[in-house]
Amino acid sequence: MCLTIMLMNFAKRALLVLITPLFPLLLFTTAIDVGVVKTVGNPSNVKGILSDSGVYNDVIPNILNQAKTVTGPDGSVPLTNPAIQSAAKAVFTPAYLQQTANNSIDGIYHWLDGKTVLPDFTINLASLKDQFADSVAQAAQDQASSLPACTRVVNPANYDVFSATCLPAGVTPVAVATQARNNIVNGSGFLDKTTITANDIKSSGSNQSIFTDKLKQAPKNYRNAKKTPIILVLLTLLAATGIVLLSSSRRRGFRHIGITLTIIGLLMLVFSWSLNYAVSQKLIPKINFSNSALQDDTKKVITDVAQAIDKNFWFFGGAYTTLGIAAIGSAMFINRGSKRPVLAKETAAETDSPEPKETESMDTPTITAPQPKPSEHKSQSRRIKVQ
Repeated sequence: MCLTIMLMNFAKRALLVLITPLFPLLLFTTAIDVGVVKTVGNPSNVKGILSDSGVYNDVIPNILNQAKTVTGPDGSVPLTNPAIQSAAKAVFTPAYLQQTANNSIDGIYHWLDGKTVLPDFTINLASLKDQFADSVAQAAQDQASSLPACTRVVNPANYDVFSATCLPAGVTPVAVATQARNNIVNGSGFLDKTTITANDIKSSGSNQSIFTDKLKQAPKNYRNAKKTPIILVLLTLLAATGIVLLSSSRRRGFRHIGITLTIIGLLMLVFSWSLNYAVSQKLIPKINFSNSALQDDTKKVITDVAQAIDKNFWFFGGAYTTLGIAAIGSAMFINRGSKRPVLAKETAAETDSPEPKETESMDTPTITAPQPKPSEHKSQSRRIKVQ
């Protein structure tokens, strides 16, 4: 019987030693995992970050600067020209780009959640390409109308109205506009494909959609990742319960839980402040792109993501600290309401020392004074002599 009790105590102590360092690790992991899933796992958050970044205001100029020219049957059109970029901005407005991006994001999350086999989005730019071609034609016509007639011979085949200083003989502004429109509509280099679906997005050297090739496991991994916060919260609660039950007393278990929660909570608050400082003062200043608009948008996206993570750590840090202080306070009142006069067992449990036996020796001994011995002589009665 004694050996069984010793083995049980050893097993309890071994399990407590295993759970004790696991508890703070679970606290940290839970906070990080919840923050990531909350930020990335919610399409509304992704939409908000992209909207706040200002990327929709700069995406068209960036695409035009990257494409540089459109090569058509009647020549080329310089996409870097300010007049053409203004025409593009007027057609591809930030509101339209944001709406298109939001629809695409919703379609991707439908696929990740297992609602569709492929992301159910369709981007149709045919009508916008026609509007853009009309705007470019109008800009070309306005430019040609403002030019004087050339005094020298100019080959119309190599004529670029946007960089020209004169209008060749025999060339009319209407003809220039028609040529520019034809180059945009039938040329290559910008909006070569006007209808885009999930099947059209392919990785380099592959004929399969990226969603059925390299990203085919993404929906399964995504759905598993969304379950991890619940699993981690349950494991954290089990670890805390185990520490309380395996400790030598509930008071000691609650005190340990409270101290750990308070320390981890304060560390998270410090980490939150450090993250904000590192991103704003160290990382952001080092981002340097040749494209200033892309640079600003990238900085804004990184800042927004860092702030989302920062808010999550502030929340968990404050919650852990509050719960820790409450646990420490509750440990102070455990067993305070007991009316038993002797608390030897509780004191022994707090100090992990064996309980003293409750024997009569623990009571205050009663000292009895020695009784005097009875007198050995007998009182003799006086005899009255009667005369």
